[in-house]
Amino acid sequence: MCRFFATAPKGLSEILRDELIALGATQVKVQPTGATFEGQLDVGYKVCLWSRIANRVYLILKETQLDNQEALSTEVQQVDWNQHFDAESTFAVSFTGQGVGITHSHYGALKIKDGIVDYFREHFNKRPSVDVDYPDVQIHGHLNRNQLTLSLDLVGYSLHQRGYREGQQVKAPLKENVAAAILMRARWPEIAAAGGTFYDPMCGSGTFLIEAAMMASDCAPGLAKARSMALNRWLGHDDDLWKSLIEQAHQRESNGLDKLPLILGSDVSHKSLDIAQQAIQNAGYADVIEIKQMSVSQASKWRSANKGLIVTNPPYGERLGEVETVKKDYIELGDLLKKQFAGWEAAVLTCNAELGKYMGIKALRSHDFYNGALACKLFRFKVEESYFRRPALQTTQDLAAQVQLLHPELADSDNAKMFANRLKKNLKNLKSWIKQQDIQAYRIYDADIPEYALAIDVYHTVETGTWVLVAEYAAPKTVNPTKARHRLYEALSALPETLQVPVERIVFKVRSQQKGDSQYEKQDQQGKRLTIIENQAKLKVNFTDYLDSGVFLDHRMVRQKVAQLSRDKTLLNLFCYTATATTEAAVAGCQSSLSVDMSKTYLDWAKENFKANQIDVWKHKLQQANVIEWLEQQAEKPQQKFDVIFIDPPSFSNSKRMKGTLDIQRDHVDLLKMALKLLSDKGRLIFSTNLRKFKLSNEAFADLWEIKDITRETMPKDFLRNQKIHQVWEFSLKET
Repeated sequence: MCRFFATAPKGLSEILRDELIALGATQVKVQPTGATFEGQLDVGYKVCLWSRIANRVYLILKETQLDNQEALSTEVQQVDWNQHFDAESTFAVSFTGQGVGITHSHYGALKIKDGIVDYFREHFNKRPSVDVDYPDVQIHGHLNRNQLTLSLDLVGYSLHQRGYREGQQVKAPLKENVAAAILMRARWPEIAAAGGTFYDPMCGSGTFLIEAAMMASDCAPGLAKARSMALNRWLGHDDDLWKSLIEQAHQRESNGLDKLPLILGSDVSHKSLDIAQQAIQNAGYADVIEIKQMSVSQASKWRSANKGLIVTNPPYGERLGEVETVKKDYIELGDLLKKQFAGWEAAVLTCNAELGKYMGIKALRSHDFYNGALACKLFRFKVEESYFRRPALQTTQDLAAQVQLLHPELADSDNAKMFANRLKKNLKNLKSWIKQQDIQAYRIYDADIPEYALAIDVYHTVETGTWVLVAEYAAPKTVNPTKARHRLYEALSALPETLQVPVERIVFKVRSQQKGDSQYEKQDQQGKRLTIIENQAKLKVNFTDYLDSGVFLDHRMVRQKVAQLSRDKTLLNLFCYTATATTEAAVAGCQSSLSVDMSKTYLDWAKENFKANQIDVWKHKLQQANVIEWLEQQAEKPQQKFDVIFIDPPSFSNSKRMKGTLDIQRDHVDLLKMALKLLSDKGRLIFSTNLRKFKLSNEAFADLWEIKDITRETMPKDFLRNQKIHQVWEFSLKET
């Protein structure tokens, strides 16, 4: 029985495990970088020949513990190396990990090389030569603290190098084993077995096409280079066994080619197709894979009678400014699937997950992938009408401008005029208040007419003037989506003239309940932050990149309250978001503050708010932490007490960065009790929540704390139509 270790690309260890078990491996144990397994020599050979996922396959020669770094060469010297190669052979050593004072891979490799050389000198009075470029044998050492593993590399190169790309210069290609894993996740083996067609409408250099053909034809991915693998030069090699496995692989491929389904690819770039054609020819599939030059919009001209699977990797816009361009690719791809490929399955890989929303199809599942160090998402779809939807979160260029261009008649419709009149009425009611209070960001409409389920906010920015942010509440399933879309278009058509705002400054988003990290996720990549003035503080806002702008407008008076209480005092701001409350408090004369949030994105935003107001960051500190865990630590032994504490937690969070979940109704008593331990004797704690059905457990605090409901006094005039938008309480210690 032999022990082996197979490495895999980041995130693919679980898929590798299933593959190893299918190849006969036992005692498979998954690790972040691959999996260990056991089996006879033929199992190791089969993995070298048949694994579509593994990078390298190592035969483990020795596992031992080291007492110190000098023991490394000694332990290496005790291996009977003459069983694996002789003094006439060349060898190379690679090394990973660290321990017992060894922190550099070159040093570790050097110590292993010394141990091997000492072995041959001691036993044969001569030594093999080192050849780092073309060695006969490759030895790998891995050190995890004091645990050393010595292995023989059975392949000698990464198995993702199937052989069909040799000599090609392909810019940032998708690794072959990553492509294979994507096809497995997308169910291509099952679809191919049923005779389904495979199609990649943005095939680029053809990796998906070739890997799909290799799977469907039952071709061993290591077959083309089987005779060049390092195991052929290993003294322990069983050549008869290897030849028999190669012969079986040839026979399986021959049988599989007879049942190969239709495999199609297209791309708009003739240069990419030239590269794809050469790779297809190298792989031996020139007569079975068909490719054509055409754009996604032309792909309707090429369809198979057999339904099947579409897999593609569209561009994703690596640089700022490119994202807007590639959005059109995703919209076109979604339109193609909906119009021409109903009944098919599809999988789309992207390194910008937000772009997937522009396809207008609800994903069945998503999977995390890495192409090298680049984090990607694979979205899987059933192309059925029940999953179709309008592309989520379109910005002004995508929707408001399109409505004006494609539906100019809507602006003169009775419904659009009715909607415009409601906006004018609301503005008239708010006009004197806006002027008196010098309000620069306010809500003018909040689903006042139920059929137009929108929230509309106006922002007067310092740099570029007025912007309008339109958020559409997610409609219930009972609402006809076609009617809802038509009403949205009517409302958008009325905005430019009614509010005297250029269409390019009207930003549209869809608002739905946020869970986990979704409230922190980027919706766009424009990165443009502008400035508004509120309570004499400059606040940075962004209308395109996130669901929220960076300022919760309904909390305007809450921030003012916190700022007033904090004058000449200390402030703790928990779940601080972009720290707008802290910013206003510092401008109002807060002595010092600490603002805590889990999101680095929003703390970086908070730094911009501080910088805009020339706030001393030594007195006003920002800390990235899980607020619950931070409170638990501080509550046990408080290091500092604060005169004012502001706590505005999310209603619910299951963020991956938290150990558990936060349910504010369930957890608010424990949360507040921990926070109150950090409040000075004469201090004030302001607690706010946007959970509309929230009920405060007053009795849990009745023994020590005076609680005042300040919701009404913190509800600004522009939100009076919707007084359930937030609830706010003030806590103070009862006088004894």
